[in-house]
Amino acid sequence: MTVGLALQLTDQSIGPADAAREAEQRGFGSIWIGEHTHLPTDTVHRYTQGRFSGHSRPEGHVPEVYKRFIDPYIGLTAAAAATTSLRLGTLVALPAEHNPLILSKVISTLDMVSGGRFEWGIGFGWNPLETANNGVAFADRRAVLREKVLAMRRLWTEEVASFDGTHVQFGPTWSWPKPMRPPAVLLGAKLTASNIRFIVEFADGCLPVRAMGEQTLAEDLDRLRCEWEAAGREPGALSVSLVEATGLAGGRRSLDNFRSGLPSAGTVERYRSLGVGRLLLGVPTGDLDTYRRALDAIVAARRDWPVTSAAYPIG
Repeated sequence: MTVGLALQLTDQSIGPADAAREAEQRGFGSIWIGEHTHLPTDTVHRYTQGRFSGHSRPEGHVPEVYKRFIDPYIGLTAAAAATTSLRLGTLVALPAEHNPLILSKVISTLDMVSGGRFEWGIGFGWNPLETANNGVAFADRRAVLREKVLAMRRLWTEEVASFDGTHVQFGPTWSWPKPMRPPAVLLGAKLTASNIRFIVEFADGCLPVRAMGEQTLAEDLDRLRCEWEAAGREPGALSVSLVEATGLAGGRRSLDNFRSGLPSAGTVERYRSLGVGRLLLGVPTGDLDTYRRALDAIVAARRDWPVTSAAYPIG
């Protein structure tokens, strides 16, 4: 098992190059950043009503961070230029909101300049207005996501690619550069029956969140592995990266609270026994000093964990 960092980067936080450089220097295997193309001002959702991660907010109040996310692909390109071995991922990107012909080139270029270090954590999106503003009906986003990912896989792997789907169509097409290999696709969503089918069909793994509870996680991962193997996929190829989002609070948590919220060695061992190959920890990113101290706190705790500092292998 390796340890990576889940980061919320904005125009008011530390920059992606500094974040990546500090992480690599301390032996972390990866950094991951999220995406919102924009946030409509009339957004109303459990994320903005104080019913997520235990935060209490006035109804309709939008957390500042959701308004200010940097572009993940440009941010990770800056991170790639500042590092040599750190893996670079999205947690999560929203490909249903993008033109697949353009996005496939963005991703393959990022993969090229990073030396094949990019991993693509993707999600369906939770904001109906954001999705609709990008030309996708919220009810269609799952089907749109599926087709766009499959279409991009063709663009990455075929010399002349075409796609004729319900939501994505393009004729015989040349598209370069090709990635060193198609980036690992990891679905960041609850492990429901339908999402497990998505993972088995076209993904390389999943990004579950610890908040679902260990017992539920164990049961869901068992179901995923059963369907994965029943579909003829290689048992050891399934990538499971568990997200501990407790530090994602825009730098507002005290460092003492951050340290006390880190998982114990016993907890990390239980995750490892469930087949978790990578633990992703949310850390405050408001300023560089706090970020460094949070990383140092993880390094101190990590000495007792059953983890390594090597980059996470994708099969």
